[in-house]
Amino acid sequence: MQDEIDKIILTQLGKNARISSQELHKILADLGHTITDRGIRHRLQRLEKNNVILGYSAILNPNIISDKINRTVLLKFKYGKSSQEKIKQLIEYINQSSFCTSSNRLSGDYDWICNFVFDSIEQYDLESNNFLNRFSSLISDFRSYESKMVKLAPYAIYDDEGIKAKKEQVFQILSSVRKYNSLNERLQAIVESLVKYFDAAFARIWFVDKDKKHLILKFSAGRYTRIKGEFSKVSINSLKIGPAVKTKKAVVTNDVLNDPRIKHHDWAKKEKLKSFAAYPLLYKGDAVAVLAMFSKKKFSHLDFEILGIFCDQLSKELAGFFEAKDFLSN
Repeated sequence: MQDEIDKIILTQLGKNARISSQELHKILADLGHTITDRGIRHRLQRLEKNNVILGYSAILNPNIISDKINRTVLLKFKYGKSSQEKIKQLIEYINQSSFCTSSNRLSGDYDWICNFVFDSIEQYDLESNNFLNRFSSLISDFRSYESKMVKLAPYAIYDDEGIKAKKEQVFQILSSVRKYNSLNERLQAIVESLVKYFDAAFARIWFVDKDKKHLILKFSAGRYTRIKGEFSKVSINSLKIGPAVKTKKAVVTNDVLNDPRIKHHDWAKKEKLKSFAAYPLLYKGDAVAVLAMFSKKKFSHLDFEILGIFCDQLSKELAGFFEAKDFLSN
């Protein structure tokens, strides 16, 4: 069984197999877990020894793979006395095949789907003939389609019922704000929904100004609703939300009272704040805004993942509105 720290480590490895123990240490510290680099390395060794981690893989550029011969194969089985043994042989073949990038058992009209990548059409023809000869007694229908890889993504392995419910909630929020016809109304509804559904003490959205030197507070909900004051205009070099714009990555912590990126620790203590999260909103690959929130509860790494999904989807939802250059430059 894996504990919370193991799950965080495995989730991060799924995103980047080359992540260092130092980087994992920082991520775990942000989430409120105290563990040394050495402790992380010991955990990795244990996960490898227990066959939880079978290997480390790179995520390749889909354009490179798409230049090769890509085939998606659908199989329908004919079942008989030896079919189960043949299926075991098929699984062994797939696990050993360097051509096969993915394979899944199906329910429905077909029993199996495989994706193959070959260097040449000759290689494809040779391996297809070998495949059909080897499994001819198992296969009643063989369909091969030319395919093109457009996305390769890291694998998220943990998704319990609570997380599924939160994912549904994310899309319910996004669906509910579609009724608003203006960008202002939608974004105000977004920060209000974060306060309501994500237990935020308050939530805010800043937009990058036209000179890309400052962040301008546009929307706020929860404990603080005013958009005028100390944080109405923040330098893009701000330790708290600036990095979300500059790196296009989330800034999170479960230790607000001690995090050096948080400016007013006494205020945070008075407000009983524990966690902070800031996520970039992207348009055409650039960070145009930051959505940030404080909460009085600690978030799990999966909570932060869900908020990341929420902001990624929000960026897509608002892409049409972001065409209004005048709004982005105000």
